[in-house]
Amino acid sequence: MKFSDLLDLRRVPGALPVSALAIDLALITSASQDLADAELPSSDPAALAAGYASCRPRPVTAVVLTADEEDSIATCLTALSDDIDDCLLIDSGSTDGTVEQALRARPGTRVLSAPWADDFSHQRNLAFEEAAEGWLCHVDADEVLVPAHTGRLRRALSLLDHLLPGHDFVVSPVIADIGGPVYTSTQRWLRADGPFRFRGRVHEHPYTEEGLAPPRVQVDVRFDHSGYLPEVVERKGKRERYVALDRLGRAEEPDNPKWVYYEVRDGLGPSMSEQEARSAFTMLAAATADAAPEEPGYRTERTVDSWSLLCELAVRLGDADALRTYTDLLARAGRMVEATYYRTLMEAGRLLGRLSVLVDGVTAVESAEDPSNRHLMGRLFALQSTLALASGRYEAVLPAYRKADARGTGRSVAEDFEMLARVLAEARERDAI
Repeated sequence: MKFSDLLDLRRVPGALPVSALAIDLALITSASQDLADAELPSSDPAALAAGYASCRPRPVTAVVLTADEEDSIATCLTALSDDIDDCLLIDSGSTDGTVEQALRARPGTRVLSAPWADDFSHQRNLAFEEAAEGWLCHVDADEVLVPAHTGRLRRALSLLDHLLPGHDFVVSPVIADIGGPVYTSTQRWLRADGPFRFRGRVHEHPYTEEGLAPPRVQVDVRFDHSGYLPEVVERKGKRERYVALDRLGRAEEPDNPKWVYYEVRDGLGPSMSEQEARSAFTMLAAATADAAPEEPGYRTERTVDSWSLLCELAVRLGDADALRTYTDLLARAGRMVEATYYRTLMEAGRLLGRLSVLVDGVTAVESAEDPSNRHLMGRLFALQSTLALASGRYEAVLPAYRKADARGTGRSVAEDFEMLARVLAEARERDAI
């Protein structure tokens, strides 16, 4: 029986015996194809369940990089208390109470002082010299295991050890930015005695010695991350720090397109000028011109993401041709949500622009009104009010409606307003529940 076969049995009522294995199997959300094809120790689900009930889990060590994290470290470690056996703090010169808070929250925490070398991978890889067995679970100091998922970390790793004992792979928990995106391909947990090591000064991931991406498993274990809240990014200067590390990576590996991607992405902000956006687009398009989404690895991992970022820049620049080019590439790479989003955004922008032109067209003929066409002009104003609302020309909505109403043709617009008011009221009621 393959690993994928067992995962498929979850969806078949009664196919798996009621057991801890059946319960914990729900924590595995997906696996890369190489692991999905892996043969299990047994083809009998009952035998797998019995073995799981008596298996001894490997020790779990939380690895936390710190640098002046006294405000968050205690919450981070306390949330992990039921899921880890040990904690290793790799501290790069904290001058506040980070270490004291960590020891108070989790007595016995090991602290390794390691000067910051402008290299997150270097810091993370120090953990392999400090722990020889079990799992290393890299957790940022500003990440907190959600209370409802307490215990899941240990259970997921125990199950994977039991089902895939002879396979090397990395495990991705869910990292949810508070008020922002959710990340699933995080690649944070790996075995201390495995072959993978982190690479990259920043945005680091584990790779094989040859630079290939390792087999991966995603699990339903979520951490909430507060590190990208705007006030935190501003206070800690994260944007500037990451861009500086991106440029160091690019200077060391000028032929690696991933560093251009990161430099452009980390420098992207609402204040970016059109000239800066065009320069970024040109630089990233040139860097990825010959790239292809091959086997994901250290050099190729951001190829498809680069196409998505190029779409974002093309939107800012109003470059419809570029948008068509890169949405087609995204679609061929299977990223249909992004391809559809940018295609829809492009077409919606075109249609909204046309609607706005129609709104102005009504205003242009207003002076041609006379008694013989007054009623038709009223219907035209009603249409203008609707078009103004649809196109975001809100300043024109009420004046057009009032003109229509004065000519006895505003009823349809009023009905639209009333329907919109009911929809908004219903939405507020649902939010209040």
